[in-house]
This record gives sequence, structure tokens and C-alpha cells, in this order.
Amino acid sequence: MFSGNELVLRLIELYRNIDSTYAGAAEKIGLVCEGCDGAKCCTVDLTLHTFMEIFYLRRGLNTLEPAKRLEILGRCQSMIEAKKEAPYSDRYRNAVCAVNTEGACMLYEYRPMICRLAGIPHFITRPDGSTVESGGCERLQKNFPISDLKIDRTEFYQEMARMEVEAVRARGKRTKKLTVAEALASEFPDGEFSVYEII
Repeated sequence: MFSGNELVLRLIELYRNIDSTYAGAAEKIGLVCEGCDGAKCCTVDLTLHTFMEIFYLRRGLNTLEPAKRLEILGRCQSMIEAKKEAPYSDRYRNAVCAVNTEGACMLYEYRPMICRLAGIPHFITRPDGSTVESGGCERLQKNFPISDLKIDRTEFYQEMARMEVEAVRARGKRTKKLTVAEALASEFPDGEFSVYEII
């Protein structure tokens, strides 16, 4: 039975490539995140679309001490309740990510791909050859020199998509998209993603 462990090494390698690319681009541009509280990047209950990112994030949660884990799960549950009550309210839309504590990510080594790429200008080439571009974070645009450098995210997205295809085929079903809070706090009737079983 497919568990997710089969693709962990590939996911870790992808994350390493992303981190290396990001670090090189940040150095060239002059972006330094030190001193930033993370609120701008982390004021969002990020949606995860792939099995492996959900699986790996939950694995990271299980590495924390019980008290810290319960603290995060409590914040996750509060965010889930806020979303159910009013998904477009300030309480939910302006809430800082449940795993961010005092400006630091408690699951930094396990954070999703989009978190690893946040802040640096980028572009993506679609299958039809068209491109989508985006500027960097607010801090970069205000405080650092303008640069034409952009990260090409295409290869990263393609590898993540290949892993997702393998996971879907092995599991026999599509991955339900979940926010970070939902991915960490939700219960799964079929036993998948058990916080206490993933090691």
C-alpha cells in the first residue's frame, strides 16, 4: 500500500534544489529576510494541492514536542472554525499561519514549496508556451534595488506535478486540496495522514 514514504527522498531533493536556487537569487538581488516578522508572507492559510506536501508537513508536525504540537493544532482548529463561520472575514483572511510563532516557522524544514519560493520575482512557463510572471515581496520592492532577475519556477512545478501523478495513481484517487490548518488538524476516516502514525 502506498504510504508516501516512497517519494520522500524525491521531495527532499526538490526542496534542496529550490532552496539553493532561492538562496542564489536572494544574494544577487540583495534580499535579506532578517528582521522581518514574516507577517506579510505568512498572513495566509495557504492551500496545499499535493499529497506529498500535505504528507511531509504532517510528518514535520509529529517531530515537535507534544506541548508545541498541541499549541499548533489548537491554532489550526481556530482557523478552521473561522473559515467555516466567515471565510472572507478579517479574522480568517488576516490570520497568521498556524505554524508561525513570533515570526518564525515551527515547521521550517518541512514547509511547502510555495513558502520556500516566497519573496523572489519569478516566472512560470505554461504547457502552451505562455508565461506568467510575478514580482517579489513588498519588502523587496520597497527596500532593495530593482533587478531583472527572476526565478524560473517551471522545473519545480513540473517535478511536483510528476510526484502528484504517481501518488494519485498509487492511491487510486485525487488529492483533496487542504489549507495548512486543515491539513494539520483534520481527521481522515481512511487513516491517511495520521499525525501520530507518520514518522
